[in-house]
Amino acid sequence: MPILYLILNNKRWTLIVILLLFSLWKTWQTNDYAGEIMKADLACKAKVEQEVAKAVKPYKEAEEAAKDKAQKASEDYEQTKEAERVKTETITRTVQKIVDRPIYINTNCFDDDGVSAVNAAGNTSKPENSMP
Repeated sequence: MPILYLILNNKRWTLIVILLLFSLWKTWQTNDYAGEIMKADLACKAKVEQEVAKAVKPYKEAEEAAKDKAQKASEDYEQTKEAERVKTETITRTVQKIVDRPIYINTNCFDDDGVSAVNAAGNTSKPENSMP
């Protein structure tokens, strides 16, 4: 009974204590709901990321396949280019080895073989004033 007597005599303080207890309870309840919302938000974000990863997977695989194909084409091109470069060097060196003496455009300049060929050609023709 003394508590009831104290409450009835101090109505203002009783109201303050009841409001204080109510506000503490509501604060706890709000924090609890905020925690549940954070958990639900994290679960939602995880699920969205999982779905996005599942949806993007074919595109990433296609991109990787395209990169591999481009890398293979680049390697093939480099091998072909290297083979052509080697062939060009070989042909150039072979041509340089074939030419071992100069070729004369002017017919007055003959080497020993050319003079022999001209003399041989001159000896085979018939003389104009020859009578049998």
